[in-house]
Amino acid sequence: MSSKPQIRTLKKKPTAVAESDIPSVNPEVDTDQSKTEQPVSSDDEAESVISTGNDSDPTNDTDAEKDWPIFQAIGTIKGKAEEDKDNPGQFFIRLGGKRYGLFIAGYRYQAWLKQMAANPDKTLFLRVYPKCLMIPRKNPKIYFQVAAWEAENPWEEAPGIFKFRGIWQFVPQVRTPVISIYRNKNAEDPKGKFKAAHIPVLMRRDDGSAPFRFNPKIAKEDLPPRWFIQGLFKFIPSRDSFGFSEDLEPPTKQIPWYKKPIKEVPGKGAENKSQKPSPKNVEKPVKKSEQPALKDVEVHGEDSNNE
Repeated sequence: MSSKPQIRTLKKKPTAVAESDIPSVNPEVDTDQSKTEQPVSSDDEAESVISTGNDSDPTNDTDAEKDWPIFQAIGTIKGKAEEDKDNPGQFFIRLGGKRYGLFIAGYRYQAWLKQMAANPDKTLFLRVYPKCLMIPRKNPKIYFQVAAWEAENPWEEAPGIFKFRGIWQFVPQVRTPVISIYRNKNAEDPKGKFKAAHIPVLMRRDDGSAPFRFNPKIAKEDLPPRWFIQGLFKFIPSRDSFGFSEDLEPPTKQIPWYKKPIKEVPGKGAENKSQKPSPKNVEKPVKKSEQPALKDVEVHGEDSNNE
């Protein structure tokens, strides 16, 4: 008799899990907004911190390829730069009959001095980051950090037009709402402060969005949402503010991830308990080749990196 045929049982191989089945974590989403303290000024004279108490849920978006917006404030101005006779090495520009300080960071300052020496009366198009000094009981002071300059305008925005991407909210120093431009997640700051810029804006909307206003008497869960605005704004020198022109994207409650500003502690400077002391965080002396600091204005020595 022939032996019975042997029956082999095939072991089923485990099926690999597709990448699309794995929930992705997008690092651009602020997953813990309630722990982020909101500063109200980018300068020591007006430094104070408010907590928004916004406990909105993290963005549940599994599309890892989605391009998340960044915080940004940049635009173009046109005019003839002039050197301040009372403060050699400092420059300003006249817009709407008013003077606005110019700051040129790092290696660009030497190139700027050569430009001014060769063509002191030449009208230029300047690519700038708007800044604002806010001091209680005083009008906001607008100034500009120069990123580039050209004889003709190579940028898409016309002179006086700025691109803002930030949080629309109120801060205690001014009655006008601001667009708060926080430092993006990959930003670097040798001083370790990561201060935000708060730009006064004039804007009314009928789409349900509104500037956030913190009220300590309201429970955190009952506070209104924060809105992230992305739009074009026109500089209005007569108001020292920026007027809304048009949206680049609709307002959203999804806030991009940003660096937490470090509160200034009197007598101790900026403290960041989450960071260990590092030689990179030590303030370096100002080189003679760098522009002198603007009077009553604190500026970042590095590029804003929000182009």
